[in-house]
Amino acid sequence: MSGGTLPPGPAAGGRTRPVGLLAGRRVVVVGGASGIGRATVRAAAAAGAAVAVLDADVAGAAEAAAEVRSAGANACARGVDVTVEAEVAGALDAVAAELGGVDAVLHVAGIMGGQGLDVRDVPVELWTRVIAVNLTGPFLVAKHAARHLSPGDGVLVLVGSKAGVQTGSGSVPYGASKGGLHGLALTLARQLGPQGIRVHALCPGDIDTPLMRRSLDEARANGTDGGRVAAIEAALGRPEDVASVLVLLASPASAGLAGTVCTG
Repeated sequence: MSGGTLPPGPAAGGRTRPVGLLAGRRVVVVGGASGIGRATVRAAAAAGAAVAVLDADVAGAAEAAAEVRSAGANACARGVDVTVEAEVAGALDAVAAELGGVDAVLHVAGIMGGQGLDVRDVPVELWTRVIAVNLTGPFLVAKHAARHLSPGDGVLVLVGSKAGVQTGSGSVPYGASKGGLHGLALTLARQLGPQGIRVHALCPGDIDTPLMRRSLDEARANGTDGGRVAAIEAALGRPEDVASVLVLLASPASAGLAGTVCTG
């Protein structure tokens, strides 16, 4: 999807810039420094979008933006802690001003923790942190993205997980946070849809990201059966495949879609 481009057009400085599904679109990727988010930054830029990379990893966000700029894309980066409302609002205001508006916000940021822990052993501090990043964060991003997204063609995608929607999770707080995010997306779709802002929850399966690899290591350390962990590792999907779905959802080509989208 992100690779299906038309012949390249002119860009600033005499460079060529790909034109594709997101030509002329201004896309914000929250959590774009690594994993699915980093793959999405690349895919969105390759599809012709101007991209803003937001992440708590300031250096990683800047690196991701610089990478796609070197290929001819328009890109900027901002550091943001998605649990702090002032930072979320300020970052979205800044990138909207820099890009001249926002057409799509793709929220990919999230954390895992407590893989393999029995509910009796989950510290409340861990629960609070995972819920803050994985559920309060998307709420704050949605709240302030809605101020910038254009009625009629604005798109908000919250990336959840099959955990908490189709299956349980090896982590109590993670599964709960992703189930809550799914409910948040459904509620936002009902509220913002009549205003002309399309909202989706994208629920991938297990994807080969640094976050997932760390989580599987934690599961082993917490006593999860090694064979079960190995089976999950052997079946991990590619971040690029999720990124291609995000590009499609952010594009006008998906105007007829609604609600939850699940991938393998």
